Amino acid sequence: MADFSIRTYKDRDYNAVRALFAEGLLSYIPSTSVHLLKRPHVYMTIFVSLVTLHLVFKSYLLSVSSVGILLAAGFIVMKTIFNSYINKCYREDLLNIKESYMTAHNSCFWVAESNGRVVGMVGVQPVQDSCHDVVLRRLSVATDQRHRGVAQKLCMAVIDFARQRGYKHVTLDTSTLLHACHRLYLRLGFRITRVKRHQTLTGRIADVSVIYYAYDIKT
Repeated sequence: MADFSIRTYKDRDYNAVRALFAEGLLSYIPSTSVHLLKRPHVYMTIFVSLVTLHLVFKSYLLSVSSVGILLAAGFIVMKTIFNSYINKCYREDLLNIKESYMTAHNSCFWVAESNGRVVGMVGVQPVQDSCHDVVLRRLSVATDQRHRGVAQKLCMAVIDFARQRGYKHVTLDTSTLLHACHRLYLRLGFRITRVKRHQTLTGRIADVSVIYYAYDIKT
């Protein structure tokens, strides 16, 4: 039996939810770094830089150290981008979670709790200009609580909520970098509706796309 429970959000969860959201996103920095280093244009740039620096300094140690500094700087830039997105969300729906989800029409927010600690979260809101669809948002699970079925239970809470209110589809979108999320959604019965290439400079450099999913609610 799972030693966690799913319940609706309460005001006392505010700080824990925001911290959990940040923790969840920042935990993907290492896998994003690996993804970047596997891109042909990225490792080719590193190789060319290494050769060029060696020709300039005539020293393997200095050239390798310089490339290491460049990689470290790139890591800092990536972390800054992640933190910028987190702060953007803090200023939007996560600024006032109660107003965004608990008092808004046909919206809700849940947390997963284990031993008095918030270990998971998810929200749902109606899709604008649609009376048939809702969107699953802000799904996140604490890094030390993953692979225990927490995310699946949170998704099922959203699906049940949508079914009870007569919606036909639960939609969501996520980055191609979040491999575990894709496995979860497909296992739950979500289908891919479209794939869109990230139009930002960072997205193009990293070769990242957004994958859109929909879950068809059976009545």
